[in-house]
Amino acid sequence: MKKFIAIITNRNFILLLAIILGLSLNTVSWIKHFTVPALAIVMVVSLTQISFKEFLSARKIIIPSLYTILFNYFIFGAVMLLMAWFLIDDKQLWIGFVILASSPPGVAIAPFAYIIGADEKYSIIGMVGAYIASLAIIPIAAFIFIGKNFASPLDVFIIFVELIIAPMIVSQLLVKLRLDRHLLKWRGAIVNWGLFVVIFAVVSLNRDVFFSDIKTLLIISLISFVSVFGLWGAANLILKKLKIKTGIRKSLVLAATIKNSGFAAATALALFGEKSSLPGAILSIFLIIFLIIISIVEKKKS
Repeated sequence: MKKFIAIITNRNFILLLAIILGLSLNTVSWIKHFTVPALAIVMVVSLTQISFKEFLSARKIIIPSLYTILFNYFIFGAVMLLMAWFLIDDKQLWIGFVILASSPPGVAIAPFAYIIGADEKYSIIGMVGAYIASLAIIPIAAFIFIGKNFASPLDVFIIFVELIIAPMIVSQLLVKLRLDRHLLKWRGAIVNWGLFVVIFAVVSLNRDVFFSDIKTLLIISLISFVSVFGLWGAANLILKKLKIKTGIRKSLVLAATIKNSGFAAATALALFGEKSSLPGAILSIFLIIFLIIISIVEKKKS
């Protein structure tokens, strides 16, 4: 029984299962209505590991937040959008890349900061600062790169409330009432199965692209690979040469490589349809591989 529970709560098994089932099953379109609620639950549970008390001191939050915003939005975003600009000629896919590039950092930054020996406090403060900044960055990026017909302002506001504002408030209420400890044991499983719903829905709804449009799939994969693994190598190399402290360097490398691809996929799916959610889904696959690799690398080092 313990082995069975270990398997069904294993992140890699759950997310790979989502991809396999998504490719195998041709689901109906209403499955997409489950993605936003599932991701909202993921966000609430994930953010309970963060206490916003850290934000009581402005001096402590400015530097980590600014650097995380720089690496996650501007450096990652510039690399991704520059490649997409030259390689993508489909409007829906371009919209998907804009949403992905302007999405907040992935919540996996917090646990992986611990796993790879990054500065945990720096990573968490920077991540929350970047989430708050996303409320301005996403609409601005959308207006610049997509145009004023991006989406209904009301629809965008609803998505922000559902996936950023409400989860932040609810998570901190749970922390304040000390109810978060009841989630501790199952936090990983809840997050992983919530992401299962998002990835399964997006992959399933885009099955035709996976099986019939290999060129598009390869282009999105190339952009995702360079955005994750290319930036991982480049950021590590440059920050080492600049002699940045090891803990902070690792935090900034995480900021430069981990996007909330689930947020991007669910948002694109809700606002623009199946095809625009594809970049977020493909990046999710590369992030799974990336997180597995850095876990193994750090385990060998230790």
